[in-house]
Amino acid sequence: MAEAVSLVIFEGGPIYSVLEAQMQVVRQAMVLDLVERAREGGLENIAVVTSYPELAAKLESAAVEAVVDEELGEPFHFGQRLQDVVQSYRLEKVLYMGGASAPLISSGEFAYLREILEQNEGILLANNFYSADIVGFTPGRALGQITLPPIDNTLALALCNEAGLRWVPVQRTLGLNFDVDTPADIMIMSVHPDTGPHTRRAVQGLNWDARRYLAIKELVGNPNGELVIYGRVGSNFFQYLDANTRCRLRLYSEERGMKALGRDVRGEVKALMGRLIDSLGFKGFFDFLAEIALGAVLDTRVLFEHFGWKLKAADRFASDLGEVDLISHPLLKEFTAAALEAPIPVLLGGHSLVTGGLWALIDAGSKG
Repeated sequence: MAEAVSLVIFEGGPIYSVLEAQMQVVRQAMVLDLVERAREGGLENIAVVTSYPELAAKLESAAVEAVVDEELGEPFHFGQRLQDVVQSYRLEKVLYMGGASAPLISSGEFAYLREILEQNEGILLANNFYSADIVGFTPGRALGQITLPPIDNTLALALCNEAGLRWVPVQRTLGLNFDVDTPADIMIMSVHPDTGPHTRRAVQGLNWDARRYLAIKELVGNPNGELVIYGRVGSNFFQYLDANTRCRLRLYSEERGMKALGRDVRGEVKALMGRLIDSLGFKGFFDFLAEIALGAVLDTRVLFEHFGWKLKAADRFASDLGEVDLISHPLLKEFTAAALEAPIPVLLGGHSLVTGGLWALIDAGSKG
């Protein structure tokens, strides 16, 4: 009989602002949906490590192993904590997920990942090899053979390069590639029919303006439209965009692997689009986008690193939502105001916006 696969979910961290608190309500609801779908997919051994006692209480009432862990606040070292969990529970076949890593995953996709791990030894699988937030691996003791990564993005790389595990590519699906990092991702998720019931109720409690998202959703189906997409966009995703949108696309991709390679930490990010903004100014840049397209979707984190801005999460999230009055950084406030005042709808967000987020928006449009 194949050895059982254990699902380990991490969800936690400090909350510094109203927007972060609102996001955490949604993220905790997402964990509850993940657990239900994982069980439907045949995963019975589930442990959730969280810094939120209220989430732990809900999980315990659902007979899920919940570990209340203050270490998920700051400072926090991902690799060390994961190794602690794997060793404490003596896990051999591990499927790790961040709590917000796959809100649209199906029970069938859980079963698919479980079966790969059950039937193989010495392997790893990841939803994104270079920047993963879903990683399956066996054996669990492989963590003792690597330099434990401080964040989950580089776990797959380390397990392959240092522990010698064989990477097994997995199907590229929306369920495995859309995650929630920013308010923009929540806005997109809110219009998708596959959102889980716990998450749907939580999102309905928000009072966030979705008009720009609805405008872009309509634009991708307009054969006379043109859309600018900017940021860390992979070639495989461009093929999907080309096949599933009716509008013309202007795709500008740069700084892929920015976080996984540590370029942001070392201050090495240099962006061509950032230089354009340096030349045109914020208003001039968005006016120029309006000259070449009817809408834009921007991975602003590349630009922020190019500018050398050291932003708090609260400021980044307020920018994504267009809440200018909540932004404390003066230049970010000016940048965001220019985006909102642009003659075209502009979506602002992180890496997930221009990958899984846009994918989910297109998919939602195709499902009505």
